[in-house]
This record gives sequence, C-alpha cells and structure tokens, in this order.
Amino acid sequence: MTLAPPRPNAFDPSILSSSASDLALAGGLTFYVGEQTLTYQSNGQTIDCFEGADRGDTAVRLSLEAWQDLTSQMRTFVGLMLTDDLLVERGSFDRLFDWEPVLRYLHAGIVPYDPSRAAFNGRDPLASFTLATPDEELAAQLNTMGYLHVKKVFSQEEMDAANEEVDRLVELARPGDDQSWWVTKEDGTSALCRLVYASLRSSLFASMEVDPRIRRLGTLLDPSLKTAPDRMEGAAILIKVPGKTDGLSNIPWHTDCGTGGHAFFCPAVAIGIQFTGSTAETGNLKVVPGSHGQTLHFQWQSKFENVPVVAIDTEPGDVTVHIQDLTHSSPKPTGEGLRRTMYVTHYPPSLWDHVGAGAALNDLVRNRNDKVAEIKRP
Repeated sequence: MTLAPPRPNAFDPSILSSSASDLALAGGLTFYVGEQTLTYQSNGQTIDCFEGADRGDTAVRLSLEAWQDLTSQMRTFVGLMLTDDLLVERGSFDRLFDWEPVLRYLHAGIVPYDPSRAAFNGRDPLASFTLATPDEELAAQLNTMGYLHVKKVFSQEEMDAANEEVDRLVELARPGDDQSWWVTKEDGTSALCRLVYASLRSSLFASMEVDPRIRRLGTLLDPSLKTAPDRMEGAAILIKVPGKTDGLSNIPWHTDCGTGGHAFFCPAVAIGIQFTGSTAETGNLKVVPGSHGQTLHFQWQSKFENVPVVAIDTEPGDVTVHIQDLTHSSPKPTGEGLRRTMYVTHYPPSLWDHVGAGAALNDLVRNRNDKVAEIKRP
C-alpha cells in the first residue's frame, strides 16, 4: 500500500501559516513506514510533505498498520510508544510532540488550539448549575466550554454511603490485582490512587452508574451515548494521594484520548461524582475552557499568554461533567486533604466496535509504570 500524504493547500492557510511559524526551528519530521519514507517540513509559511525524502531532524519508524492508526486518530504518538509500535531513530520525543497538533490537523482536520479563536458567546466559564437548570441551558454551556459544574446532585447521606463502599474496596485492593492503580510515595511505599471497574464489584456503584441523574447529564449532547461498565476501566474511582508521588495520580495537562481512541470514542462525556469536596488542597480538577475538539500543544503554557484556566472547587455530592477531549489536569494536592471522585463515562456506540471487555490501552499498560515513566512528557 502506498502512503497517501495530505496536501496542505487543501487546509486553512492561516492555520498552516501559524503552525509553520511555530515549527520553523523544530526541524523536519521523517516517518519510515515499512519500506516507504515521508518527511514533513516547515518552510516558515506552510507545511510541505515530501514523499521518498529522508531529511527530517527527527525520524521515527513504524509499521503501515501503526501509521494507519496514527493518521486515523486511533492511536497517538504516546499510545504507539506505550505498546512499542513506534521507534524514535533520530531526534527526540519533544520534537514529535511539537509536530503533533499540525499533523492531527492535516490528517483529521482537528484544529490546533489558539486562544484568539476561542468564542464563549457571552457565557461565563465560572458558572455553576443545579439539576433545576433546563437541559437546553446545560447542553449549551457544555457545548461552549467543554465542561459543567452541577451542584448538589447527590445528598450527603448518599456520599457517606459511597465513601464507606470505597473503604471496603480499598481494603481488598492489592498492587498488581488488575483492578487498581498504585503510586510510589516519597518514602518508597506504595499507595492506592485509583480503583477501576468499581461497578462490577459493588451493587451501590452499579446503581449510581445508571442513576437517572447521571444518565441525564451524560447524554445532554447525544442520547445515544452509554456507559461501559466492563471496558475502558468502567466506573473508576480517583483517590488523590497527598504529597509528591511517582505514578499516575497527579496527572498533568492532557485529554482523555491522549493515548488514542479519538476516532471512535470522542466526544465521550465523563461524569465526576464528588464523593468528597475538592479544592487546590486536594488536587481539584482544572480545565481549559473551550479547548475540546482541538489539539493543545503540550507546552502551551509557555507558548500562549492568554489561555484561560478554571479550577473547579466542589462540595460532596456535586458533579463535574467534561467532554473527554477537553484539555484538563488533576494536579498535585497543595495540602493533606483527601479527594475521592468516581468517574462514569458515556461513550458513542462506535466504542463497542473497537474495544472489547478489559481490552483498552490502560488495561494493557496498567502495571507498566516503568514504560509510562520512560515516555512521560516534560
């Protein structure tokens, strides 16, 4: 099969010009795909594609199948590296990530994020809502910002019962049990940071997963979205560990399709049920309003000056809602408080055509902390 590179003259010249300017000093990027070679290069004004040319400062090797996964948004650079399907033969990971936004635009039409193009249509990124708010208003806010904060969805009594059930599952969890994620604390001991597939082991969490309140919020944008209890880690309970940790507890800026899957599970909608309150002291959710459906450069904080950031403080029983390709983070707690949040995600029907039970990428790499650390972004 012969590679079919995109033709940049078919895209918005202003977006390509901005991307080319950003990449002028990054050097070209060469792909070795089987026996074929393709190089992308900036000329300062646009992006050129050269078939058969090997002139990139950075060069990577991958199979034709992996190339197809990359260009179709089935897997990203990170996803391919986690499964050893992409080898950097020349250059660095940093340069790959420099090129990522424009490549996603060229191959899938996903626009690179630029704060100058953000349009909030008069809406307040700090607004919060209740279940009394009409669906039309909730959907409009979610469509515009990529997230919602809905207050007092569950009672304190319901959250007390949920925390007792978390305590029960915590007691049963063990490193390597394939039902949990663990981190290493500064003193070298292990600490539990996430329970996965929780609704398969708890009738209480199973009932919360299908609660009409959660169903309503998860399907605001698309009534065909549905939960996946037995795949994509199902109902996952985040347990924030205080202090400095090594592992996937304090997650930097990312999208939930950052390792792949954008083609078949975006725009999925994640519902975060706040078992405890959350603030900066407990490592609360931070978001970039209006960044969903776009690609934000991983070093965007040094690249842009006017990117809005919202930290969502919550009370027990509140719910957060976010579209999964929204850029967001779960930073290190500044204090000693404990945050517990159960995420129930609603996916498009296409997910079931691509991911089997217990067969998502996270299921494959859950116990490969060394591999995750090897390619961790700066």
